[in-house]
Amino acid sequence: MRANTLHIRSAVCLVATVAALAITGCASKKDEHASAEQLKQRYERATQYLPWTINKHVFGTTIDPQWSADGNSVRYEWVTASGTTNYQVDLTGEGGRRSVIEPPAPADQSAKSKPAAGDDVLVAPNGRWGAKVVDNNLYRVDLSTGQQTQLTSDGVDDYVYGLAPDWASASLTTRLANKAVRPFGIWSPDGDKLLTYRVDERGMYKLPHVVPLVPGAKHQVPYVHFQNTSWPSSDKRQEAELMVFDMRTGKRINLAIPKPGVGYSPTPEGGLRWSVDGTKIFAAPETRDFRSITLYEADAATGRARAIVTDGPAATALQPDIDQGERFLPLNNGAEFIVYSERSDWGHYYLYDGKTGALKNAITAGEWTVHGVANIDEEGRWLYFLAGGRESEHDPYYSHLYRVRFDGTELALLTPENAHHEVKFSPDGRFFVDTYSTVSEPQVHVLRTNSGADVVELGHADTSRLQEQGWTMPRRFSTKAADGKTDIYGVLFLPRDFDEKQSYPLIDATYGANFRIQTPRSFLQDRQNAIALAQLGFVVMCVDGRGTPLRSQSMQDLGWGTWDLNLEDHVAAIEQLAKQHRFIDIDRVGVYGHSAGGFSTVHAMLEKPDLFKVGVASAGSHDFDLFVYPVNRERGLPKEYPEHFEPTNYQHADRLKGKLMLGHGYVDDNVHVGITLQMADALIRANKDFDLFIHPSVNHQNFYRTGFTNRKIWNYFVENLRHETPPTDIRVPDPQ
Repeated sequence: MRANTLHIRSAVCLVATVAALAITGCASKKDEHASAEQLKQRYERATQYLPWTINKHVFGTTIDPQWSADGNSVRYEWVTASGTTNYQVDLTGEGGRRSVIEPPAPADQSAKSKPAAGDDVLVAPNGRWGAKVVDNNLYRVDLSTGQQTQLTSDGVDDYVYGLAPDWASASLTTRLANKAVRPFGIWSPDGDKLLTYRVDERGMYKLPHVVPLVPGAKHQVPYVHFQNTSWPSSDKRQEAELMVFDMRTGKRINLAIPKPGVGYSPTPEGGLRWSVDGTKIFAAPETRDFRSITLYEADAATGRARAIVTDGPAATALQPDIDQGERFLPLNNGAEFIVYSERSDWGHYYLYDGKTGALKNAITAGEWTVHGVANIDEEGRWLYFLAGGRESEHDPYYSHLYRVRFDGTELALLTPENAHHEVKFSPDGRFFVDTYSTVSEPQVHVLRTNSGADVVELGHADTSRLQEQGWTMPRRFSTKAADGKTDIYGVLFLPRDFDEKQSYPLIDATYGANFRIQTPRSFLQDRQNAIALAQLGFVVMCVDGRGTPLRSQSMQDLGWGTWDLNLEDHVAAIEQLAKQHRFIDIDRVGVYGHSAGGFSTVHAMLEKPDLFKVGVASAGSHDFDLFVYPVNRERGLPKEYPEHFEPTNYQHADRLKGKLMLGHGYVDDNVHVGITLQMADALIRANKDFDLFIHPSVNHQNFYRTGFTNRKIWNYFVENLRHETPPTDIRVPDPQ
């Protein structure tokens, strides 16, 4: 029996029922409607807890170590509510002596500098060369004289040298911001050669964006911007023809490496790297279905290439839990490679012979997963890496730093605290700064040796102002998934002056995709501005169900092709939390999300209408066959798996029961506004009432970074979940 359904009339629970009520509690009192003044105060408080305003109330959450050139000291600036102090730590001998120092002198601006490169110039690390694109062709810029030399002459529209394709470069956002466009490229270590590409977008569908506003124009005449687009079912996708330009001679070398896709970012999928001596290039293109990845080595002087090692084919798709650029790491100029793979069902590192492609050994192994490389000591043959799930008593999502020999021996935990760790190594690799925290424990910064020994504590985050304001710490929780067996993890954000005896509406801040975790792990880490939303009198939940990353590959595969399982786990979490905590009112549950979370929000409202009463879905990908081709990694190819693209949210529009607001930025060049309008059309045809908010001038990334948008979302939940009338004289600030 849930706490809020117990019919207990007495003001005091009977002694005989204490044992049972330790779980269910006495009946909670529903929080009373706030007065107009109280609600206005809540809104004012919420405006102070947005990601771009909350840092005024807390100090010391980050630290920026400045290592001396000789490695003998490190200095840092420490800011508290009472002022700023500069410290220096001696790293010689036993090390650890900290002293107060004067602030560093400002950089000398009097020295004569070389001619400044334009914003459209990609500058080499040696400061001698630059590269730019003019009329679809690549030009060399001599930075000492400013002289420009044309390196190619056959560039044409939609088949341009050096520029990232439209979707990866957010072409509409760039145009609206009037930003200069630099070429994509990776300079050789000596800065004399440029690794870049050419992407053929000819013949692709030109997705139209009607731009209604022209900033700065007296008469804003709308225009149409066309964006080259490859759908999940398209035969052709954006692929990079890799090439090297020698800036000294102007010579171009085409690399005989299969063309990697260029999807979510300008960097090709699988990553690109130079060898240390600048004679080789390494790339790892994936197959179109993302089931296999092959590491190639190319000669930078001739372009000849050879395959070294292949990972796959996977049963579903390769879904790495680490950064794309860290899936292969060359050692000793390519004599060996560290390769990431989930072949054992867990993400681990393996050592390969760079000449023969033979596997030497597994570097890491076990039922836990690596999160990324922190440092490599080639001379000592140590790998320093972050990982989670190895320590049985620790939260499996927290990153810890470990080190291990390349042969897989001498594995050691270097950061033992049960918290999420972020590390910054010194250039010589002898020391690192460890910053650790949880959602309820503020950051602690510790200087440690590369063997994990403490040198000195550098500082604690100062949260005194938050505490004075009645700040309530978030709560990390664990419940069972819908299968009743798997542990899943989440966070509850609570309002200021939280009262356990009250009963609050719960809002699920969802994302739902199988390629990203949603739940924060560190202090003041936020999702969808959930911290601010909670201040209006809500409990806001983030949870990662089955089918999401940083656990086993088989668990992540459960979400391949469908996100229904994740929804079932969200429902299971809400039901369990409502039984455990009398302050959660399961009769007042809302949901909101952006992008994949926009899809998941509408999906939840349609599939579980008796639970989710109010939803706000922004930039939702309601039809995955109208998204771009990288979604094939999450859903497969439509020709092979048509069931992974059906049904769309449109097809179940008739199931809507609750209050739903659809939102979108009109100039979104990631998820087209037309997808939301098609969702609106489906609801209209189903004769369902809903609300629609279109922001005329924001893109995908900035939808939640406008004060007006946040106020619209807040108002919708306050009106429909708390049944209160929002104040009309509150202006939520935009980021500065």
